[in-house]
Amino acid sequence: MSSIPYKLRWNKVNEGREQAPYILREEIIYAESDLQEVLEENLGEKVYKSDYREAAMVVAQRNPDLVATVLREWGYDLESD
Repeated sequence: MSSIPYKLRWNKVNEGREQAPYILREEIIYAESDLQEVLEENLGEKVYKSDYREAAMVVAQRNPDLVATVLREWGYDLESD
């Protein structure tokens, strides 16, 4: 069964998932619809919020340096004297 792509293995989008609430700033939530539109255009089909959020987390896990770059933009890794 694991050789079958994930999207084809579930009957409902939340099947096999645990809820993990995110607390997000307004501008991040607003931009999320833009991301969904781009993904749907690129893939040629509807993309569920659960799927693209989970995929974004996988991308982050595979690319921690990209996440660190954004965190630095937000002020992490600054000297505080």
